[in-house]
Amino acid sequence: VGHLTTFLDEDRGEPYYQSHVNKMRDAIDAVRLYREAAGDDMDLCIEIHRRLTPAEAIVLANGIEEFHPYFYEDPIPPENYDAMEQVAKHISIPIATGERFQTMHEFAMLLSRGAVQYVRPDVCLAGGITHTKKIAALAEANYVGVVPHNPLGPVSTAACLQIAACIPNFALQEYPIGEHEFPKNVIVKEPIAVEEGFLIIPDAPGIGIEIAEDAQEKAPPRTYGQINVRLHKDGSVVDQ
Repeated sequence: VGHLTTFLDEDRGEPYYQSHVNKMRDAIDAVRLYREAAGDDMDLCIEIHRRLTPAEAIVLANGIEEFHPYFYEDPIPPENYDAMEQVAKHISIPIATGERFQTMHEFAMLLSRGAVQYVRPDVCLAGGITHTKKIAALAEANYVGVVPHNPLGPVSTAACLQIAACIPNFALQEYPIGEHEFPKNVIVKEPIAVEEGFLIIPDAPGIGIEIAEDAQEKAPPRTYGQINVRLHKDGSVVDQ
């Protein structure tokens, strides 16, 4: 499965502006190129990163429908459940969302509206393993799949895999880049195995991993400094 964005991040120092026709055409062309490169033996998950209005989200989804994405992730900001419902009603591609939600009640609001087909709880944000399982149960009752959000590292991945192993509606597992590279590869004693594109659920005690005693010495905390935001040409902040 390829997890891809139609809007590549550009220099955040440059003000953002595109006409509607160019914005839609460029995004549709990007998905067309992804499909041509991947062929039909790989599913494509299209990540929008909350960049669109409901009207734009509907136009883009209808424009990429022929490429059969596995899901359409975060097409609009997730806080307005009714707006997400309107998008879902006007497109045929399944919607995935939820990585910014913290409680099962937020997911319940989406599920009751039929506004999501794949929930994306983050185990590190949404109450840990126990609460994430409650979210998965709500989704199961609505025949909705679970795709745990996981942009962090090996501890988060291990927790996600324990959830995947014990719920019937698990769909896919996000696997962050660099888990077998420094600094992520020094956090745990034994990295989680990957075989032919599949994560192997560990059978060690607990969540299946053991923290390396010298992890902090090998990879001390880093300060990332100021978070740079990108501005639109009109001066407003662009969520990228």
